Amino acid sequence: MRGIKIYTLMTGLLIAGISTYAQTVDEIITKNTVAMGGADKLNGIKSQYMEGTMEVQGQTVPIKRWVKQDEGMRLEFSIMGTNNVQVVTRTAGWSLMPVMQQTEAQEMDPQMLKLMKSQLDLRGELYDYKTKGKKVELQGKDTVNGAPAYKLKVVAADGAIGTAYLDAVTFLLVKATNTLAVQGQTLEMTTLLSDYRKTPEGLSYPAVTEQNPGGVKINVTKVETNQTLADSLFTKPVNK
Repeated sequence: MRGIKIYTLMTGLLIAGISTYAQTVDEIITKNTVAMGGADKLNGIKSQYMEGTMEVQGQTVPIKRWVKQDEGMRLEFSIMGTNNVQVVTRTAGWSLMPVMQQTEAQEMDPQMLKLMKSQLDLRGELYDYKTKGKKVELQGKDTVNGAPAYKLKVVAADGAIGTAYLDAVTFLLVKATNTLAVQGQTLEMTTLLSDYRKTPEGLSYPAVTEQNPGGVKINVTKVETNQTLADSLFTKPVNK
């Protein structure tokens, strides 16, 4: 169960930058933007619906996620006969997780809310990073799964620091690391992204995401872009 909790806390928290090699960094990020589908397509993303499975602790759990760009995210997963929900908006977050013995919707822990807010940005943490108040510094090259990758230090507007690794050939994000404080503990979170595919609109997405600690693996089986999402998806139910 701990692995499930880590996933719900961390999924989608990938990156953030300081720039001492601004031109080189911007060239790399521009190529990443092109690899992700291009600025016009990224700017055109208004919403996304995703289906897939989560492999954790020997179990395969179906998951669904709805995101309204910069407004709200709803994550659902079914396990042990229970349907569990986590919702994040720009201003609040709540969860209803019977698997954790929650019988009523609860306000999200502030640290958890802070971590999950990154999921509201469907266009990617690196895209238009300056407007988002981030700074990015190129720290040379490294190797990810035997292939060369550009290593970028990313500092978010709130001071959170992460490292993003972009494949030196495809310029797609293949690895991200973050040091996170969760429930009084410091976690070194590593995310590996692979098996990139394209939506019918030409947007790239990783079909496989692996996160450690926790040994969580996400397999995406369906992605739909710009479907109409009801605001009620993100509304906290009234407790009885």
